[in-house]
Formats: sequence, structure tokens, C-alpha cells
Amino acid sequence: MRNKKFRNKKILITGATGSVGTSIILELIKNYDFKVIRAMSNDENGLFLLKSKINKNSLSYEELTKRQKIRLIHGDIRSRERCLEATKDIEIVIHAAAMKHVDICEYNPQEAIATNVTGTENIVNANIKNNINKFILVSTDKAARPNTIMGTSKLMAEKIVINANDSASDVKKSFSVIRFGNVIGSRGSVFEVFNTQLRQNIDLTITHKDMSRFFMSLEDAAKKILKSIEISMGGEIIAIRSMNSFKILDLAETLIKYYKKNFKNKSKLKFIGIKKSEKLYEELLTSDEAKSAVETKDFIIVNEKFDFKINQKIYKGRKLYNNRILNSKTVKFLNQNQILNYLIKKKLL
Repeated sequence: MRNKKFRNKKILITGATGSVGTSIILELIKNYDFKVIRAMSNDENGLFLLKSKINKNSLSYEELTKRQKIRLIHGDIRSRERCLEATKDIEIVIHAAAMKHVDICEYNPQEAIATNVTGTENIVNANIKNNINKFILVSTDKAARPNTIMGTSKLMAEKIVINANDSASDVKKSFSVIRFGNVIGSRGSVFEVFNTQLRQNIDLTITHKDMSRFFMSLEDAAKKILKSIEISMGGEIIAIRSMNSFKILDLAETLIKYYKKNFKNKSKLKFIGIKKSEKLYEELLTSDEAKSAVETKDFIIVNEKFDFKINQKIYKGRKLYNNRILNSKTVKFLNQNQILNYLIKKKLL
């Protein structure tokens, strides 16, 4: 049965050709009723390839276009004018456009700020001007206590989004944030890096034996983002609580064993040392944010607009009693057999 939460809604997705943006579009087409999707990206070739991905996973792109259900928009969030045009008559915005690679942001800080900060400000201001009902920023656990350009720029983007609730003239307008960890299988993820190295039959590069990360699949990320829109009221930081955690070393060793068994691969581990500003573990929320957090089955929600009792009533949650689930180092890691089973189940191997 198709989800009717977005029935008759016009939805804009920025960063539509990225891994997460594309997954959101495919999830909407497969499982939701909606009026129209506008898929916005500054990647022309990516928009062309998006048509093929839609054809492969659902109704034909041509059929959706004929029914005026989808429109591909070539545009950059760094352009205020293009943001205003793209958001006209839209009711929901999912802002997934960003520079996300830590090392690239470190070497290109001006570009990271122009995209992640100024670009977010542009799309938020366009939302306010065009009276859009719901806005959600797709953020990252690296925005909690950031120590990189990428994490800091995403934290600034979060602040812009949350503060927009005070600028919106209509109390029914909501601006919210969703945070999660690494999306396994997305472009540039450690899983993809290891897979590339294994296909080339070269050693897998590990920075530190104790490094851990939260992770989830693209499909799960898309589902949780759409569900977060359903529950958002405005002003929230919504962290996904139902993520797994693993040691990067365990993932690497799991993949080496799999490739050796199935493809006679001879890759080994190669320790290269921790990178500048790289964290050994990730956090979903800071300790201050966690003090007022409400825990539900799928999410950990922080909304500083209200006190804990009101938040508890709004989100039908309970007080967060176990802060260990906020840290990729202190949650229970998947072992290597569990990692392998997860990858096979998600059709990543």
C-alpha cells in the first residue's frame, strides 16, 4: 500500500543527483503518493543519468513526465535567483545538496562555505519568501562538535535552518534538521573506497585500528528522511537512532575475506596513519543537546523551542536515558559475520 502522507504535495529535492537525493526520489516514486517532484542539481550529466535510474527502478521517466509528476531542474543553490525559481509553488523542500567529502572541503574552504552555508541560506530564504510549509536539511553527525571545515559548515547550515523558524511569519511553517552517520554504498563512502581498492587488487588503506563509524544503507536513509518530515514540527534536530556501528578495521577484514574467497583476491591491510582532523569515533548529538533529547523508536529529537515535558508530549517519546547510543565508540559493534550478513542483505555484495 502506498504512503499517502505527501498526497497532492509538491516536493523539491536539492542535491537530487547525489546518492542520498537519488534514493529519496526513488523511494517517493516507489512507495508514496505525491503531486510532483522537482529534482534540482547543478550536475547536468547526473540529471541525465537520473532518468535511467528512474527507468530501472520504477515507472518510465517518460511516463512520469507525461503525467507531470517529475521535473529535472538544472540549477545551483549558490544562485539566489535559481533557488527562488525552483521553490515557487512548492510545499516541501528536502535540502540534500552539499559538499560532503571532508578532505576536499579542507582544501577548498571557500567553496565548502559557498555551498554548505551560503547555499543553505539561499534556499532557506527562498522558502520563506515563497511560503513553503516544510523544510528539512539533510545533515551529518560530523556537525556535532565539528573539527573540520565540512563539519563546521554543516553546523552553520543547521543554525541557519533552525533560526529560520523565528523568521517565518506563519507559525505553521517548519524548518528542521535530520542528522545521521555514514551512508554505506554512497559515493565516496569507505565501503566504496575499499571496494575500488579490492577490484584493483591493491591493499586496503586503514588510518587507525580503533576507528568506528555509524552507518546505514541508502534505502534506509531515504525512508528515515521521509519519515522525519512526517513528524517534524519546526526547530528540531532529528538524529536517527536505529543505526548500526562498526569498526572500520572489521569492515576491511570482512571485505578482504569475502574477495579472497570468491575472487582469489590478494589484497591486504595497509595502515597509513590518522588523517588531519579525523575523529576516531562519531557522535550524533553533543552532551548539551542530549540533555533535553526525547527518544522514540526511530529517532532522538532535540527541540530547544520547548521544554522536555512539551517535547515528550509532542513527539510521544521518552527521556534519553542511555547516552551510549549517541557515540559510535560506545554502542555495540557489529562483528564481522554480522557485517557480512548486513552487506549481503542490502545487496551490497
